[in-house]
This record gives sequence, C-alpha cells and structure tokens, in this order.
Amino acid sequence: LAQFAELDAQVLAVSAQDVASHAAFAAKHRLTMPLLADVDKAVHRSYGVLGVRDRPRRSVFVIDPAGIVRYAHRAVVGVTYRPVDELTAAVRAAR
Repeated sequence: LAQFAELDAQVLAVSAQDVASHAAFAAKHRLTMPLLADVDKAVHRSYGVLGVRDRPRRSVFVIDPAGIVRYAHRAVVGVTYRPVDELTAAVRAAR
C-alpha cells in the first residue's frame, strides 16, 4: 500500500461479502484500505467480473482522475495476483 500512497493513488477492495465479514477480515489481516461490500453484486456486474455461477473473479482496475478505466485485469481462475510494479506503472500511466 505504501507504494500506491507514494503515487497518491487510493486503493479500494470490493467483494460480495457483507460489512461484518469485511470488518472481521480487515481486523484479522490488519488491513488499512477500505473494503467495500457489494452484496447484490451490482458493482461486480458493471465491471464485468462475474464468472462461473455468478461468482466474482479476482480483478484489478486502475481508474484515472476523469473516471476512465485505464487498466483492467480480470483473473480467469482462482487466486492470481498482478505484480506491484505492473500496477504502479499502470497508475503512473493513468495520470
């Protein structure tokens, strides 16, 4: 998170779990970024990240100051992560 803070980028996480679940998860993992609850999956649908059986896929988006998606990665399967260097480069390019 520090690398994104240096770029003045805000990191948010969105999942289909409820707020109580997020609070427990954030406390357990000492997360400091906002965790947003999308229990009706409206945000997931709008970003095209629902996969098999309407399950959210791990995805990353970089949105520029005008609200335009400049980078998108929608995982096909499981738990895939993008390298931090790739994401910070995408943030820099979105400026």
